[in-house]
Parts: sequence; C-alpha cells; structure tokens
Amino acid sequence: MNETTEKQEIDERAIEVGTEALQETLVDPGPLDIRGLALAAATRAGRYKPGVDSEEDALAACIVRTVTEVVEKLTVSDDSDTAGVGTTVEYVDAFSDENGKRVGTMTGNAVVVAMAPHMWQFHRSTTEFDDGTIEHVGLVDCTALMRRMTQIHSIVGTSGVYEGKTGFMAFELSDPHKRPPLFSVTFVLC
Repeated sequence: MNETTEKQEIDERAIEVGTEALQETLVDPGPLDIRGLALAAATRAGRYKPGVDSEEDALAACIVRTVTEVVEKLTVSDDSDTAGVGTTVEYVDAFSDENGKRVGTMTGNAVVVAMAPHMWQFHRSTTEFDDGTIEHVGLVDCTALMRRMTQIHSIVGTSGVYEGKTGFMAFELSDPHKRPPLFSVTFVLC
C-alpha cells in the first residue's frame, strides 16, 4: 500500500497516534506476562483453581498466539455536537507473525463513550486467522494506550481450533515511530 492510498483509507488521527504517544511524558506499560494472562484465561475457563490444580496443566490447555497489529483501514464518524462522545470508528487491521508474514485480519467498530479525563472507547471486533475465528469486546482507555499501557479485552473462540474456548487479548503500542504505529497483541484462549 503506498502512502497516498494509506492516507485515503486511514483517518489521519490513526496514523499520527504514534507521534502523540512519543510526546507523552509517562511511559508505564504495566505489562501482564503471558503466563499471568494464560492463568487468568484458564481460571475463567474453569481449567484452573488456585491451590488445587497444577499451573502447568492449566497452561498446557491454553492456546497462546502473539502477533503484530497494524491499521489498514480506519474511518472516523464525528458528531460535532457531542465533544467526541458518540464518535464512531470502523476499522480493519492486519496481524503479522514474527517474520512479518500476514496471518490474520481484525474487523471491528468502536464508539467513544467518554472524553475526560481519559478518552474511553467500547470496541467489538472479529479476528480471522487461517485456523479459526475469535470475537472480542471491551473498553479501551485510549489515553493509557497512548502512554503504552497494556489494554485487555475478553475474547471467545467461535470457529476452528478456538471454537468453544474463552480467554483474553492483551495489546499495547509497541512501535510509535511507525505511521501508522504497530501494536503487540497476545491472544490466550483455554
């Protein structure tokens, strides 16, 4: 995709979000390691009871997938009378593996539910990988995300190897220097 096409399909605010993140003075990602995320997913799925079940057995039952996310298309619909609240966003993001190979696509929408003191959005998305589909919903603290803080959504596998599994998706801004920026995303389903 060339820069001209990119600018036509991605709202300028999405492209510049990395630049805005670099201007933040507080960088505190508060990352949750994969083991912690997997134990949370295993607990949610009823596969792990602390003090009763083996952590290793619970973790072995989980699917973990880490990818890089980049916005491919993003459309913002503003309503000037709302001061941002009620603004809607539709997006298509690409996922790539550690070798840069495209492995999936996320299609979704969001609505701004609060602007102060932080901007909050409610997201609903579908991720499609070659081996199955994952649905996710959740709130995103966009102000914290720009400070590179980890955000977590609840996810449910709806087809393929993920079907019937539940868990979490953790994501954070990983490369604010890119335009649009890159995000690190980890899916854990049990």
